[in-house]
Amino acid sequence: MRENRSVFANIDWFLVLLYLLLILMGWGNIYAAVFNEENSSIMDMSQEYGRQLIWILTSLFLAILILFTDGKIFQALAYPIYFVSLLTLLGVLLFGKEVAGARSWFAIGSFSLQP
Repeated sequence: MRENRSVFANIDWFLVLLYLLLILMGWGNIYAAVFNEENSSIMDMSQEYGRQLIWILTSLFLAILILFTDGKIFQALAYPIYFVSLLTLLGVLLFGKEVAGARSWFAIGSFSLQP
């Protein structure tokens, strides 16, 4: 019979703290790089740091979702995920947008994604 253990029992909290600290430092650096006294709202979504906040929150949500997912699912899906990753890399060679001499971005309207 399987033990009923908490998901949080095996988390390396020091590593989580370092991860969150790196996120905060990176976000602070982006904010400092584009700081404008006239527009100093940290939640301004028209600025780079505001858009970065959306990605930070999305990644934290996905990290929590993955944390609560049973690891056997990832073992079962390893080959399909690998195959989709290879198709994505092949697709960027054929349909990718060239940025700074490298064809490594998908452009979908004003949204760009680098696989």
